[in-house]
Amino acid sequence: MNSELESLPAEIVDHSLIRIASDLSLMAWEQMLAWRPLLGASLDASVVDTKTSPNDLVTRADAQIEALVRGYLNRVRPHDLMVGEEGSEALDPVEFFPADFLFKLHAFDPGAGALNETADDGPRLEWHVDPIDGTVNYVRNIEHHAFSVGVCAVADEADAGLGIGDWQIGLVASPGLDATWLAAAGRGAFRIDGRLADHGEAGQREADSAIPARRLRGTPPGLSGRLLATGFAYALSNRGSQLAKLDDLMTGYDDIRRCGSAALDLCMVAEGRVNGYAERGLGIYDYAGGAVIVEEAGLKVSRGGSGGPTAAADTQEEVDRLIAAI
Repeated sequence: MNSELESLPAEIVDHSLIRIASDLSLMAWEQMLAWRPLLGASLDASVVDTKTSPNDLVTRADAQIEALVRGYLNRVRPHDLMVGEEGSEALDPVEFFPADFLFKLHAFDPGAGALNETADDGPRLEWHVDPIDGTVNYVRNIEHHAFSVGVCAVADEADAGLGIGDWQIGLVASPGLDATWLAAAGRGAFRIDGRLADHGEAGQREADSAIPARRLRGTPPGLSGRLLATGFAYALSNRGSQLAKLDDLMTGYDDIRRCGSAALDLCMVAEGRVNGYAERGLGIYDYAGGAVIVEEAGLKVSRGGSGGPTAAADTQEEVDRLIAAI
């Protein structure tokens, strides 16, 4: 793919919001691994419930991860707004996790035994979080699932919660694929193996032990074939109109991919594994992290808000075409 192996820049590793996102993804990754053996293959109603249809699954893991993220942000960024998918009540990570895990969190102060609040001298931020994007995949042990977070600065309080503002960072972390994608405004987009937290602190690394990363720049010129990623509604009532538009949507593409995670679809656009992505009906948390990664890879994205059409491609012209078609 069109990505260059290099070291993850210190300005990314040491970015204050990336450090917080790294902590959030570390908690999510830990709990996804912890819950996975408990889910089994029976989709037991004691740990799995449904949202809008039997295949639109929500797990206790989903709710628990969101609760931990909310509890963390309440302590570390108390003036910010968190927008989550499940609406879970906050759960304090310090009370939940053992000490050896808490020591891995950037915000944890061992001396005080608490999470430190960060300096708040900028605009109010929104943290759009999907605790497990690709829940059906997660429950069925399909590797395409991920934690996703995107952060934007809110210019007008009237727009609070709508994802309207300057997007600052995006991070998508997938235990199933053992990879993390991350980007910060004006600093590029990257993919690393595993979890960012497992690579240690920037100040503790020698020059020859920097974090290996792939710089993302989309699809390389001259690559044969064109792939489009998309998704379909869980509700049967919506699926007919989607299928009717599919032929028009795929104009200029040779094949289609549907991995079941909007966040990972967008990361695949940034990596150049697919050439475009379009889907209607997403929540802001579904695309929040991935859209920043796409933009910082030098590509174009159109955010659909809550339920509107979202698309990403190499040119604005193609994004506009996809939006019109979807």
